[in-house]
Amino acid sequence: MAVQLTYNSSHGDFASLEETVLRQLFSRFLAFLAWLARELKAEGTSATMEKASPLQVHLHAYLHLAQPFHRRGRDALHVFEFEGVRPHLSPNTTSGKGYMGAVRYGHFYVVVDKIGTLFNSTDFPPFKAYGVEGWWLDNLLKAGKLTRQTYLRVAAQVTVGFQKRLGDCKAAERYLHDQAVRDAVQAESKALESAMLPMKTFGPVEEFVACHDGQPRFRRPILAIVGGTRLGKSMLAAHTLKRVANKLGLADFLEVTVEDSENMDLADFDRRVHAGVLLDGVGDAMFLKRNREALQGRPKIVKGARSATNVFSYSYSFCGRAVVATFDLSAQNLEELQTDHWLRNRQNVQLLNLQEPAYIEPASLSAAESDVTDSRSDQRKRRWVASPAPKRELHFDESG
Repeated sequence: MAVQLTYNSSHGDFASLEETVLRQLFSRFLAFLAWLARELKAEGTSATMEKASPLQVHLHAYLHLAQPFHRRGRDALHVFEFEGVRPHLSPNTTSGKGYMGAVRYGHFYVVVDKIGTLFNSTDFPPFKAYGVEGWWLDNLLKAGKLTRQTYLRVAAQVTVGFQKRLGDCKAAERYLHDQAVRDAVQAESKALESAMLPMKTFGPVEEFVACHDGQPRFRRPILAIVGGTRLGKSMLAAHTLKRVANKLGLADFLEVTVEDSENMDLADFDRRVHAGVLLDGVGDAMFLKRNREALQGRPKIVKGARSATNVFSYSYSFCGRAVVATFDLSAQNLEELQTDHWLRNRQNVQLLNLQEPAYIEPASLSAAESDVTDSRSDQRKRRWVASPAPKRELHFDESG
């Protein structure tokens, strides 16, 4: 016979938050179980103390006996009472060949470091008194009883099937890590929606949006937005791509921070969802020319992340999709947007040179605020609008 005992109470030491008190309670529980094991002729005993809630603990014990337990009468179960607490009893009802397997799992369930475990003890230890089955761990993990760290630590001792379990946990951790980032960004963006200002109308933007009408084309221009800091380049780019998404009946666009990188990480681009890509903070205007075959939306398949083996390569295409790039005034080769034979062709690159904020500023400034704004306009331009290279001036001919 085997039985699991669970002791719950919201009074006395069970409700203490002090480790010393809880440790003493568990020591008394172990002494009680030692007496109970002798009384019932138990062959194996396991015990644990776990956090039942932030305000109390509970105790588990598992015993398997050398002979059946036969007692009758009102006080038959009195022997299991600990410090006035009567336990919930869950007897092992398995019989035949499966009996000892259930006994082993009963001991393991009690003694393994589950979430919330404070102390545990056993005289029937896993990996010594019995072997541990990998599926026990799988079920406990799926039930939310184990952390992945505990799961992998014990799975490594099991050894069989460990590589697959390790791979599954790494994949899950990677996904959850990325999902946490996505959730944080989405929540922050949602909170900022009410503070977003309307965008101004710009000719190059309107022409760019108009050419994304769902009709087939051999190629489409790239929209390049150039300007100093704090002018709303990224906001305008995102607003433009959202307009394209609405026209195409799609939900979103992909944003990639480029800066000085020579490679575009477009593994997450999904044309089933994304209306295009925002290449934010491009550090070199020649980046557009070097990647023109991919960025112009020709009806062709492009390989990303190429290597000698192409093991991690992926396919994408911007045909029928929009590409918008933003450049700060510190970007290299900005003059090439006006002088290079390919970049200056407005059928290849639609250029918007921002000289003012892309958004419509509120017209409800008080007179005092307006005076302060006017008196400090030069200072604001130096602090917020000017390029990191303030002496650099670029003059673009919009007509190209």
